[in-house]
Amino acid sequence: MIISKKKKFIFLKTAKTAGSSIEFYLSQFCGNKDTITSLRPHEEKLKRKFNILKKQNYEYKKKKFALKNFKKLNFSKKIVINEHSSLKILEDKIKMALNHYYTFAFVRNPYHWIVSYFWWYLYDEKVIHIKDLNKLTKKEINFLFRLFLKSKCLYFFTWMKDIISSNKYKVHIYKFENLEKNIQQLKSILSLNNEKIKFGEVRLKELSLNLKTKNKLKFTKEDIKVIRKDAKFFFSEYNYSKQVPKIFLK
Repeated sequence: MIISKKKKFIFLKTAKTAGSSIEFYLSQFCGNKDTITSLRPHEEKLKRKFNILKKQNYEYKKKKFALKNFKKLNFSKKIVINEHSSLKILEDKIKMALNHYYTFAFVRNPYHWIVSYFWWYLYDEKVIHIKDLNKLTKKEINFLFRLFLKSKCLYFFTWMKDIISSNKYKVHIYKFENLEKNIQQLKSILSLNNEKIKFGEVRLKELSLNLKTKNKLKFTKEDIKVIRKDAKFFFSEYNYSKQVPKIFLK
């Protein structure tokens, strides 16, 4: 997440939509008072190479006043903003006035989205080492995917919806499928000038999965049913086709 007082924008970072690369790119336009959440340690080090602001100002104090007869008596609670914090945290817990901010996020075709999260989950949660992942058979991969859908599919799409939802403010939604074009649009809208690096010059969080491994994952009818049900909001709200991409069909 980025909250830029300097450029008056809020970037809500959804998972598996090139969010780290977008945050890395946008950080170069931020000021010292802006909130920039943490990337991975090696990604933060990479920022230093390009002289880009690192994580900063991501801790806020929530003040609660009590006992009306005792003036100036208050209790403070620290709120830490993380990379995937929702807009509701800024609205409800920190009580930020966001009327004058351009708030935006990226979404993705739900079929590709959940598959991308599946591969990342196996790697990031250390379920299977990446080199062993490339050795799995088609049967093993699809068995793991079945288990993953049962435990994580609804959780994932609910989590993504929560990040971008607001009852008070407009959130501008862009599609991952048009990423390069949308970055150019955002540069114009937000007046992002004097680039130190161009978007795409630094790519983060790419898994070294070979294409043969990726192509082993195929959907069953039940998989399709689960994804359509759990990602119903994203299919309908952002006009994604329910037709399954050929790559996932047997």
